[in-house]
Amino acid sequence: MRYIGNKTRLLPFILGTLRRLNIAPGSAHDAFAGTAAVGRALKAAGWRVASSDLMTYSYVFQRAYVVARRSPSLVALRAGDVDVRRALRSPALCDEPPLRALGTYLATCVEPEHGFVTEHFSPAGGRMYFTEANARRIDAARHALHRWHGAGLIGDDAFYILLAALIEGADRAANTAGVYAAFIKRWQPNAARPVSLVPEMPTAGPAGASAHRGDATEVASRIGALDLLYVDPPYNSRQYAGYYHVPELIARGWFDERPVLRGKTGLIAHHAERSAWCATRRVAPAFAALLGA
Repeated sequence: MRYIGNKTRLLPFILGTLRRLNIAPGSAHDAFAGTAAVGRALKAAGWRVASSDLMTYSYVFQRAYVVARRSPSLVALRAGDVDVRRALRSPALCDEPPLRALGTYLATCVEPEHGFVTEHFSPAGGRMYFTEANARRIDAARHALHRWHGAGLIGDDAFYILLAALIEGADRAANTAGVYAAFIKRWQPNAARPVSLVPEMPTAGPAGASAHRGDATEVASRIGALDLLYVDPPYNSRQYAGYYHVPELIARGWFDERPVLRGKTGLIAHHAERSAWCATRRVAPAFAALLGA
């Protein structure tokens, strides 16, 4: 996912620094997880990772990339959904790994729906974040995941891995410059391509990883002693809640309670996730509190 402050390109430096300082793998807290790139890399290097972030989409990535350790079973889904069973046996999908095949199924085989994303973030709703065709695919895939998970046809690992793939796939097709504070008023080449879902296979790692949606200091006070604290907070006044509201909505869903949106870009009304780390007067006390916890 395109993300401000993403540390993917710095992973060799971060992991190399740990080796250079002879810091052996133990327990780590990735306190501002974002897309979970660092937590995922630490996990693969043998660390037991607790990760945290205020945003729901980050929690989804944490569950998919940090907590999940093995490819989830799809036995219940195959048994309970005849359309899925037939599709996964088809010549087009039968040679793919089951989880990847299910991602393809969600992107191409589920009947498109005129749902929340289409209504609010496509030209049908007066905004150009996604083409109407892609918005309808996103709606259909998100609704299918909600149904399957609610019915017990997929477990938590499968749900979060597939939901992470949907958020990432939607981002690749989003008609933005990389953040969702505004949409571009002419269709970009990436936005014209169909949405795809490419689930990432879970990374093996130590047992005991955990994901947390909440304030880093509150999480730190609960998870116990650590060998490593990785602190990568926001570094200016930019509130991520306003720059990534569309991935946040896809992560949260809209099935139990319809979100109220406002403004030209469809921001979430009454959004409570405002970080103290983005405020000049609050950041130093927040840093002291985190280290104290």
